[in-house]
Amino acid sequence: MNQRARTHTFLQWMHTLPLSWLTYSRCKRLLIVMCSYWLGIAGLWLLFPRTHNGGSMFLPIVSACWLFRYRGLLISLVLNGIAFQLTYLFLLRGMLPTQAFIEGGIIGFGTSLGLGLVVCWLRTTIELLDIARQQALALQQERLQALQAERHLMLAYEQQRKINELKDQILQHVSHELRTPLTILGSFLELLEVHFEQLDQVERSLALTRALASYKELVGLVNQEIDTITTTGGFPITHCERVSVLQVVQELLMQLMHLDPRDVEAYTIHLQIDAQILVWADPQYLQRVLQNLLNNIFKYVPTQTTIHIEAVQPTPSSPVCLSVQDEGPGIPPEELPHLFEKLVRLKRDIGGPIRGTGLGLSICKHLVEAMGGHIWVESSGHMGEGSRFCMTLPPFAVEDPPLPTPP
Repeated sequence: MNQRARTHTFLQWMHTLPLSWLTYSRCKRLLIVMCSYWLGIAGLWLLFPRTHNGGSMFLPIVSACWLFRYRGLLISLVLNGIAFQLTYLFLLRGMLPTQAFIEGGIIGFGTSLGLGLVVCWLRTTIELLDIARQQALALQQERLQALQAERHLMLAYEQQRKINELKDQILQHVSHELRTPLTILGSFLELLEVHFEQLDQVERSLALTRALASYKELVGLVNQEIDTITTTGGFPITHCERVSVLQVVQELLMQLMHLDPRDVEAYTIHLQIDAQILVWADPQYLQRVLQNLLNNIFKYVPTQTTIHIEAVQPTPSSPVCLSVQDEGPGIPPEELPHLFEKLVRLKRDIGGPIRGTGLGLSICKHLVEAMGGHIWVESSGHMGEGSRFCMTLPPFAVEDPPLPTPP
């Protein structure tokens, strides 16, 4: 610290020293007043013979009025008179004529009274200013607390509004999506109940097939809603194990062929997966993710196109990149960042004939992240270039298998 900084610190301390006295206890303030009397009397003894001036007795007046205000003024005037009288009798007799001593005493008393009143007024003014400052600070603090409470209230209101909007959207999606398959299912069941005898074998089989298809669609929608609640409401619990990517994909394609062979046969599915590629994942979750991606392709991508399913692992210790590429209309670039959010559908599909809840990709994201991976989409948005959904999964190392992902 240089000399200039030290001087500034000392002046700041001297400036705040009289104010710090006001916070002292009564005993400490009385001690300060007693010290001021000793200094005043010493000043009379040392300075009065040469100057004939008793101004040193103003020091106890100022200190008493500053520390005790009007009570200190009254007491100090009496004590000053006594101290000045005793000092004159025992120390200063013969140095000043009696008449001059009396005149000086009267003038000194009047000056001390005026000075004491000024000091008391200053002390009162400072206290009023300090009270006003504290009130202003308290009002400002209350205002800040009120603004903070209002902000918290607005945030809570906004969060509740978003929750209500999400609930309304879910109810709207569920009611809209479930109404059609439920109506179809009820219509064919009613047809079979009322006109069962009048229908021939082909018509009965067709009605049962359509009713069963509506039932499967209804079950799929309900399962999707349940998946949304169980996976997005918290971190899904995984049961990871050694999984062959090629085996999972082949089993999924066989299941899809068994459920609805027309969807699988309408596309050319090209697999480029090495049988040696192993991942540490939950086989049910991985199969569900791939099923959601393929179901989206069957719904939105034109038939007689090719679907590429590829798995790449540069080194045995690097993550496995599994991708599903289609040749559909693609996804507009401005809609890519929001594609994996809940209840999000492409603008071109909202008013189209194909129904959807906008929950499939959100479920995929939560399931892949639960297995310790990452999922994203690549698309130029141009017709025919399609979209490429990619996900990374942890590799399976034979010598040091990774631990399962904690819930």
